[in-house]
Amino acid sequence: MDAKFYEFWEDFIKKAGSGSVAADVFMDWMTRGLATPGELTDRFKAIYGLDQVPADAPEYEEMAAAAREAFDQSLANFYAALAVVPKKEYDALEKKCKKLQQQVADLEAVVTQLKLLFKTNSSNVEEGIRPLNKMLKTQNEHFLKMMDSLAEFYGISKEGEKNKEKG
Repeated sequence: MDAKFYEFWEDFIKKAGSGSVAADVFMDWMTRGLATPGELTDRFKAIYGLDQVPADAPEYEEMAAAAREAFDQSLANFYAALAVVPKKEYDALEKKCKKLQQQVADLEAVVTQLKLLFKTNSSNVEEGIRPLNKMLKTQNEHFLKMMDSLAEFYGISKEGEKNKEKG
């Protein structure tokens, strides 16, 4: 954590202790950041050197982004040291968890449907798919009969094909 981070917190704790900074002001500042007008933003700018550059200067945005990134990284390190998860990260993980729970529920429903599809009175899977295999075999036999009928209709004989294969 950088020294500016400590300096900001030291100043904030002193002001909070004296009652000049309310908790809701701090929470608003943590949510909105530098866009929040007031004493915390002014102090942040002073500590991170942003008060030395005009807000409309081209380099100001880059400096402000770098200061906020350094502050956020120090805050993340502080949270990690305390074994605390920031609410933003918690909310993202909770959203991801709900999405994964829905996917699991959907997959469980599919598995249940597949089990019902192949369910028979036997415990053997092969016996469970035997009706499917029988149906496929029957369809294959009907297809071959139809092809023989078409071959006969067009004058194609099986013997002529067998002779071509031998010769």
